[in-house]
Amino acid sequence: MNQRHKKIKEVFSGLAVVLVELALMVGATAAFVSAFNFVDAKIVENNTKQSTIVASAAETSSSDAESAEADVSQKVQKTLKINDWQLILVNYDNKMPDTFVHTIVHQFDVDLDSRVVEPYRKMHDAAQKDNVKIWISSGYRSPEKQDVLFNQEIQTYYKTGLDYSSSVSKAEKSVARAGYSEHNTGLALDFNGVLDNFDTDPAFQWLQKHAQEYGFILRYPKDKQELTKIKYEPWHYRYVGVDNAKKMKELGMCLEEYINYLKENQSASN
Repeated sequence: MNQRHKKIKEVFSGLAVVLVELALMVGATAAFVSAFNFVDAKIVENNTKQSTIVASAAETSSSDAESAEADVSQKVQKTLKINDWQLILVNYDNKMPDTFVHTIVHQFDVDLDSRVVEPYRKMHDAAQKDNVKIWISSGYRSPEKQDVLFNQEIQTYYKTGLDYSSSVSKAEKSVARAGYSEHNTGLALDFNGVLDNFDTDPAFQWLQKHAQEYGFILRYPKDKQELTKIKYEPWHYRYVGVDNAKKMKELGMCLEEYINYLKENQSASN
C-alpha cells in the first residue's frame, strides 16, 4: 500500500513538473506574442507618423510652390502694364493719343517731361563719375515745332532733285510727322549734338552699357530699322522705366517688339 502511494505521489509530482513547465512555456509565448504585437504597433505608429510628415511636407512644398508661382505671376502682371505712360508707343503708325498727359518742364537747357528729370540727372552724374560727358541736345517738341522740322526735311530732299512724293518718303525716315514723333511725348532725348558718328563716342559706349540701369533705351537701333521704320539714330534715347529697359536689353528688343512680347504674355496668362 505504501509502495502504491509512493508511485502515485511520484506520478503526480511528475505531472506537476510538466504542468509547471507548460505554464512557463505558455507564459513565455504570451510574453513573446505581446512583445511582437508591441513592436508591430510601434512600427505601424512610426510609419503613420512618417507618412503624415511626408504628406505634410509635400503639401507645404506644393503650397510654397503655388505661393511662389503666385508671387511671380503678380510681379509679371505688375511689370506688364502695356498702357502705362512709360510704354506709350508713338511711331510711324501710332499717333500720340490726345489723352496722353505730360508735364513739360525746362531743365538742363531743354524742355522735357518732368518724370524724366531725375532719371536723367542720376544717369548724367553716374557717367560723369566715369569721366564720360553726356548732355541733351533736344528733348520735348511741340506738334507745331515738329511740323516745321518735318517740312524743312522735305524741302532738303526736294532741293536735291527728288520729286515731292519721294522727298516726303525720305523725310519720314528721319523726321516724324507732327504727333508721330516721340519728342512730342517729352520722354525722348537726343544726346551730344545729334551726330551720325555718335556711336564712336565713349559716351555712346557708356550708354549702351548703363542706360537701362536708369530706365533709358536706344530707341532706333541699327538692326531694327525694318521694325521702327526710322533710320539708325545712335543719339536718340527714350525713357521706358528701369524694369522695362532692363528687360528690353536682356531680350534685345526694340520698343515695338517689346510691346508685342508683353501682349503675347498677357494673352497667355489670361
